[in-house]
Amino acid sequence: MDMSAPKNFWYVAAFSDDIGHEIVARTILNQPLVMFRASDGKVAALEDRCPHRAVPLSLGRLVGDAVRCTYHGMQIGPDGSCVHIPCQDRIPAAAHARVFPIVEQYKMVWIWMGEPALADPAKVPDFHWMDDPEWATCTGYHYIKANYQLLNDNLLDLSHESYVHDDTIGNDAVAQAPVSSVVKDGTVRVSREILDCEPPPFYVKATGFTTNIDRWHTTVFLPPSFNVIENGSFPHGHTRSEALERRVMNLVTPETDVTSHYFWGIARAYQRDDEALTTYIREQIYRTFNQDKVVLEAQQRNLGPDSPSPFPVALRTDAGPIQARKLIDELLRNERKTAA
Repeated sequence: MDMSAPKNFWYVAAFSDDIGHEIVARTILNQPLVMFRASDGKVAALEDRCPHRAVPLSLGRLVGDAVRCTYHGMQIGPDGSCVHIPCQDRIPAAAHARVFPIVEQYKMVWIWMGEPALADPAKVPDFHWMDDPEWATCTGYHYIKANYQLLNDNLLDLSHESYVHDDTIGNDAVAQAPVSSVVKDGTVRVSREILDCEPPPFYVKATGFTTNIDRWHTTVFLPPSFNVIENGSFPHGHTRSEALERRVMNLVTPETDVTSHYFWGIARAYQRDDEALTTYIREQIYRTFNQDKVVLEAQQRNLGPDSPSPFPVALRTDAGPIQARKLIDELLRNERKTAA
């Protein structure tokens, strides 16, 4: 399979709270970067490479709003320009580090790894739940040693909840429920309605429902690596208007061809002021995604660095993941054609 990722998209580089006035090193789309927040409050993202002798800037330190290279003391400002050389006044024109466009929105730092002229802030995906007062949200991060498309596959086929997460969010009813998949306007929607089922352990604690419930989840895939799961449940025999709703936000940023940054958030539209419930949900989702991490990393090891097709046998539940991969393949072809 093609393990690369399209570059002309906004990806999450960090949560906003994670970037302060200190150097943060991170690799995104195989590109080593340094990020820091300057005194004006804006986040800067530079190639992790000193223009003098190619030593990583991440080995250096901040001096004011400039990164001072640890090798010969050249200082690089937030805009990538050299602002100081210890032994001379004249600054060579080539003394400039590559800079990457940054936008802060929804309490996250978004980075553009492709052609800077195409970096339109209006194209940042809608994740308003992250800072919408109508929703109570908790967030987290996992480092996954697997290609980003394996994470997409996992989120677009939630039948695995019955087996990977049978002690948290899943039970047999999930895998047995019929599934539908639709491609529309460049997105994929995979839906399940699970009727008159026993509530899994997480649902009992997170909703208070102890009798059988009706639940649904619809994964909305936005290329190349964003998945929003629309999720809700209500006691069987009641109406959907009585449902308690959540949004599971999954923002995957490829690190390398076989590793990924996994940023996530869980938003709920009920009991918004219940801090104990928020803490419980965060802890249980960490536990749940740790289970995914074990499976995905084992899958990546079996596939190997060349990653042949992970669908040698395709099931009905694979329709959504396969459709998502087709959308990504088309994006990659278009980018290569434009570059050529």
